[in-house]
Amino acid sequence: MSHNFNEPVYFYLVRDAKFGNLEADFKKITDYLLTFEGEVGLNREKDGSVIISYSETDLKAKLFTNYSANTSDIVVSQQITLTCEKEDNLSVNLIKNVTKNIGYRIFNPQTTSYLVINPNLLDLTTAQVNPKILDAIKRHKLTPLFQFQNALVFYAIDKNKKIHLINRHMLEYLIENSLNKIVYKEFSVVVAEDIGRFVALFDRGLIPISFYEYINRPDKILNQSGFNLDKLNLETIFDLIYFQLDLQKQSFIQMGTQSLNHRYKFKKGDSAISNITSLLLKNKKKFLSLKFALDIGFIAKNSKLIPKINVSVYLER
Repeated sequence: MSHNFNEPVYFYLVRDAKFGNLEADFKKITDYLLTFEGEVGLNREKDGSVIISYSETDLKAKLFTNYSANTSDIVVSQQITLTCEKEDNLSVNLIKNVTKNIGYRIFNPQTTSYLVINPNLLDLTTAQVNPKILDAIKRHKLTPLFQFQNALVFYAIDKNKKIHLINRHMLEYLIENSLNKIVYKEFSVVVAEDIGRFVALFDRGLIPISFYEYINRPDKILNQSGFNLDKLNLETIFDLIYFQLDLQKQSFIQMGTQSLNHRYKFKKGDSAISNITSLLLKNKKKFLSLKFALDIGFIAKNSKLIPKINVSVYLER
């Protein structure tokens, strides 16, 4: 018996590769759901779809395959579709735990974006936001899109489709104090020019969680090395590894061979950031972010070890 959904919401499960065993993939997902014995129920319909139910709620969701070999657009000719109710924030996040392990990403047509890999960042399409929080965010002409689970870390979109990180400290203050008509410039900061770039950057660990850490660090720079990159304390080698944005897939693709990457050595007292950004500008490479790696390697030369840092360079198209 088919289920009639109240305000149905759709999510598409998209395979990263073009080819795969759809039936086997579908079974892997349903087998995962069956591990929640006593909590999750599955009922297979005559058309091959599966109705998902839960022991502690009346909500239901439907999982079915609808692959079309005649359609070239991967976002239109989805292989697997999840249909759920508007207030069902359980189903998509449950399935998200298994899709990342079998080569699938989840596309949300309501926001025209993929869900990020991090399971702790919740898509708010099917979640209710506390009215006081929603009021504070909307007062600043923003619409919340994502929230870290059990935290006041929100990302929101503005009228120009730019993605903002909300200042969680100010948000907490505003929901505890009735300052209804006041708008603050320090309430949010733009972290991505659009949702596609947001997803690509977030999946690479390049979107900040801390408001004040972000606004007080150099623009587009993520330094995990611990080195003083503005004024090096010793001679240091930097290996630049390039990644290019694929906006349609909302992800970064590593660029080809080692010949596309570069190695530079800077002297003690040099600014690694200034030198590298100048080199990129000279080579007409527009970058979205530079990520200086946490791990430090070494190059042996003339009886001394020179530290080496990998720098991931995330380029625009």
